[in-house]
Amino acid sequence: MRSYEDSQRIEKAIKYLALQVDRSGNNPKPVIFHSVRVALSLDRYEYPTEVVVAALLHDLLEDTKTNLEDIEKEFGQEVAALVRANSFDKSITDKKQRYIEAFDRCLKAGKGALLIKTADILDNADYYSLVKDQEAYKGLIDKLEYFMNLAKKSLEGEPIFSDLQNKHKILVIKG
Repeated sequence: MRSYEDSQRIEKAIKYLALQVDRSGNNPKPVIFHSVRVALSLDRYEYPTEVVVAALLHDLLEDTKTNLEDIEKEFGQEVAALVRANSFDKSITDKKQRYIEAFDRCLKAGKGALLIKTADILDNADYYSLVKDQEAYKGLIDKLEYFMNLAKKSLEGEPIFSDLQNKHKILVIKG
């Protein structure tokens, strides 16, 4: 069970997320719901509060006009660093290179960043089965496998990583 202060911090992040998406959100997908699911999957396994807070905010740099300095001012340097590590570099136009660079950046940023990316991919993987094009589906599986191979050494034995490995098995069978 989280302390009252940690619970307040998480609630502050939820409010901040909703406010930023409402003010300047530019993604037609349900960003708030996705971000809350990602954070709750980490909270369920009692990962550190900073990781849960950053998970709530992980898409703000990509999907709103929020900047890293604002996140750092509101939530501190550690949360801002985790959010930065989990944000795609929009200047990289090739989608495969973009995710490779982001995954590599998460690895360099450490376990917290990898945990958030794991939860993010796990939540997004539920939509993979909606992809009808076999080549596109294979590309998503390749992306998932690249991340799993990259993160395996750092996250082996972590329950959220085991969830991702199990999801991968299901997706490969359905493929």
